[in-house]
Amino acid sequence: MTITKLSGRFRRTFLVAALTVCGLAGAGSLLAGGDEEAIIAGTKKYLASEAYTAPVKIAVEKVEGGYARVLVTPRDGQTDAATVFLKREEGAWRGLTIGTGWDPEDLAKLHIPAGLRP
Repeated sequence: MTITKLSGRFRRTFLVAALTVCGLAGAGSLLAGGDEEAIIAGTKKYLASEAYTAPVKIAVEKVEGGYARVLVTPRDGQTDAATVFLKREEGAWRGLTIGTGWDPEDLAKLHIPAGLRP
């Protein structure tokens, strides 16, 4: 059945519902984008606190619950890319650790979710 064959009242209800779903999906994307920006800002703050000043490319790889995994790639190519794990605390993302290799026990002690572990 096409939308043109539906009764007027049902058609309006269907269109309102469809537009609402599309709007909610768009809002979710906007929220995700804002969260990604906050994660990147938290990563930059963490890198600065670790005296890491080289220009880098920051890519949010995965977010699970209140934790995030971020790939930090030096733009000069002089060092290897590193992974930063962050935790959301009181609405802000705080860096937990940075490195290129991980002991699963160390990540477990930091409560990093299994789905984020490399």
